[in-house]
Amino acid sequence: MASAKIGVIIVGAGIVGASLAFHFARRGVTVHVVDENVQAGSGVTARAFGWVNIINVIPGAANYGLVQQALADYTRLQADLQDAFLSARPGSLFWLKSIAETEAFAAAHRAEGTDVELVDAVRIARWEPNLLEPPACAIVSPRDLALDPARLARDLIDAAGVTVTFGRTVESLILSRDRVRGVRLADDTIDADLVILAGGTAVDRLTESLGFRTGVEASPAIILRYRCAEPVANRILRGPGLEIRQSADNMLHVAKGYIDDREENAPERVGERILKIMHERLRLPEGVSLVEAAAGYRPFFPDEMPRLGFLPGIEGAYVAVGHPGVILAPLLGRLAAEHILEDRRSPLIPSAGLI
Repeated sequence: MASAKIGVIIVGAGIVGASLAFHFARRGVTVHVVDENVQAGSGVTARAFGWVNIINVIPGAANYGLVQQALADYTRLQADLQDAFLSARPGSLFWLKSIAETEAFAAAHRAEGTDVELVDAVRIARWEPNLLEPPACAIVSPRDLALDPARLARDLIDAAGVTVTFGRTVESLILSRDRVRGVRLADDTIDADLVILAGGTAVDRLTESLGFRTGVEASPAIILRYRCAEPVANRILRGPGLEIRQSADNMLHVAKGYIDDREENAPERVGERILKIMHERLRLPEGVSLVEAAAGYRPFFPDEMPRLGFLPGIEGAYVAVGHPGVILAPLLGRLAAEHILEDRRSPLIPSAGLI
């Protein structure tokens, strides 16, 4: 499918779907985005922490090189869409329980070619004066970004200038012989030369009718947001028991791992416990209060790699899904465009049954 003179439907307007729309539209493709939510970035993207980083990835992990390339693609996207990143904050501080662990982790990142720096408690205290007990040392990851993923998804859709249909669910794919010809809504159909499935954990609901499962799983995580009247953190802070960023409106955002479905571990209860911890770790102004506590269900694969490629045995259907979607989105958009329009499949992502 080497020509850009094609019509593409993208199912899903989260950060990955929005990036796909942007990259294909920039290359002259006619794009129609369909999403069941009322606007772009309203699904799991809206419950993402918003940390574009390499420092939180373990050196040597299967997806380490992929994330390194993803950060380079973010640099490219920032140059293309400068206004979309005006409120993004660069840099993060990361530390482990001991100096030795932190130093070893920094050395492992450097061995992989990642630019990181170790800083001492004096500099940490100067940079983050509201951190009550600065660690003895921390890793600075200068290329990291703190951003609003939902806003970036909307900005990408707007910049793409594509046709959008929001608030409508794709019921099924339209199949003619061995080719997908479009999508079927409850009371309408939309035709296209190619359908790209970028709906996160819902992808297999549509691929199953074609005899294929990506094996995507739902990996829950909790996002907590706290109203705050004053600046508290200048960059993302990631230490034992603490993962926090502050946006331009002073809202504090905290990411926590999902524990289980018992009442004491419901997102709201976790949010109350974290607020107490924040008061112990940070100099907070009066009136900081929990305003949102929700679980987001991220599309995850056991091998920690995304899925990107054509469905086997059928023409006209393509899959783009994986975690961490916020980090990988610009890269997946570019690689999918190169694969579909130039027949260049990236070796960065294993086929996993796709072609």
